[in-house]
Amino acid sequence: SEIWNHFDTTGSCPGQAVGIKVRLDNNLTGFIATKNISDSKVTNPEDRVKMQQQINAKVMKILFDKFSVDLSCKTSDLNTPGLTKDLYYDNEAAEKNKLERKAKDKKKSKVNPYISRLIVHPNFKNISYAECEKLLRSAEQGTVWFRPSRKGTSFLTLTWKVDQEANILSHIDILEEEKDNQFSLGKKLRIEQEEFEDLDEIVARFVEPMAKYARDIITYKYYKKSTLR
Repeated sequence: SEIWNHFDTTGSCPGQAVGIKVRLDNNLTGFIATKNISDSKVTNPEDRVKMQQQINAKVMKILFDKFSVDLSCKTSDLNTPGLTKDLYYDNEAAEKNKLERKAKDKKKSKVNPYISRLIVHPNFKNISYAECEKLLRSAEQGTVWFRPSRKGTSFLTLTWKVDQEANILSHIDILEEEKDNQFSLGKKLRIEQEEFEDLDEIVARFVEPMAKYARDIITYKYYKKSTLR
């Protein structure tokens, strides 16, 4: 019959595509229905995607029994924040984790980020990273401050002002050796492989030469400040 010949003829009646099959980075298979390919109306998926093409998609549903996922690459779905919760989502466990993280963050905020040190020097202060940045905000180029390190009592942090106008700071770790106790300053100080006897020597031999080089660059006639932030 005419109907039989219509279906029996190879390639003459391929049918209508209902979506596309995809493979994720972890080798799971997924399916994107034609209606979820775009916010605009799509009749033929081949008009929007090609074989072997990489696309961004969002998991809308996990099909555990099929080891597969339903996906969407509609802009509206991709721009929707958060995850879609399915029937297997454990709300109780999620709320418990949220409270634990909140308690942990609150406890962490109360902990002193450094151990105060007994160091007598005009350029040393028992201050935090944020306090040091605030102190140097209006300071001149080349200004130096030493402060305790979060790495422990065997370290100090050197912070100096690289550029005043751009408010650029450099933070450098100093390793202390041959210490009398955990609060005192080490008799030997190291910045990477270079050794110093005291903080004054670090300022004179390490910071001041770098500050001069930075100053020469900043004041050079062909120097152009970046407009990036």
